[in-house]
Amino acid sequence: MLMVKIIAVLLISASVGILYRIPRKLLLYVSFVGMVAWLIMYITMRLGGNGILADFLASVAVGVIAEILARILRKPATIFIIPGFIPLVPGGDAYMTMLYMVEGNYVDGVAKGMQTILTAGAIAFGIFVSSTIFRLIKNYNLESCSTDVRKS
Repeated sequence: MLMVKIIAVLLISASVGILYRIPRKLLLYVSFVGMVAWLIMYITMRLGGNGILADFLASVAVGVIAEILARILRKPATIFIIPGFIPLVPGGDAYMTMLYMVEGNYVDGVAKGMQTILTAGAIAFGIFVSSTIFRLIKNYNLESCSTDVRKS
């Protein structure tokens, strides 16, 4: 059953890549990023972590892998980030929020809505953190190289 889910995540990420007109030769990489993100989320949840932590860790992985692939393949990191985080989006939670609200079950609707907002925030913050750390490391390496040149 797990293999079916992994294949589905690969297909979802590739489909989003096709939708956003990502070049064909990059679709395998895009699918890989989405699969790794989903696996990290799945494993974190299976080990007892909550959904918000799982999405945060998975989105950090998306950001790091996207930055690495962007450097290796000389493409923008956004190409890998957008299809990579799609499997993490809490669409089912958003649907349940609206369903609870329409049915008049406001307490459950607000609770599910807060969970959805926190999950979406965790995804955005994870990508922000990983990209920021990656850029800080890059800038630090550039500064240390330029100071070495000045000393010579």
